[in-house]
Amino acid sequence: MFNMNILKEQKGVSLFISILILSAIMAIGLGVSSLLMGEIEVSRDISRFVPAIYAADSGIERVLYKIRKNGDFASCPGTSSCVVNNLSNPMGNGATYSAIVLDSGVQWCPGGSSLCIRGLGKLVDTHRGFEVTF
Repeated sequence: MFNMNILKEQKGVSLFISILILSAIMAIGLGVSSLLMGEIEVSRDISRFVPAIYAADSGIERVLYKIRKNGDFASCPGTSSCVVNNLSNPMGNGATYSAIVLDSGVQWCPGGSSLCIRGLGKLVDTHRGFEVTF
């Protein structure tokens, strides 16, 4: 025969199991949403990352243009460093650049090169840079 006491002891087990399963599903959902929020933040930063890189490249290209046009970087004679920037006239996307020109052997410029250029691009709070030695 079937014992009724066994049924009385197992009363509520299905509710407990369903709560455990729902808790596990909710924990997985919160973990996935946390990962997605991080990815959304990264993709938002990319929209500022690329223009900052192009601005840094523009700063270096501006200096190289002046060097090709003048034969040397004549706008800072007699000094060991010079800065070219467009801070008062930002690019069309709002990015700005500055290019630092150093003579050989000064600060971060290695002794074997004749000139070092460091281009720094900025858009909002994102900064990116390139360094050229030749």
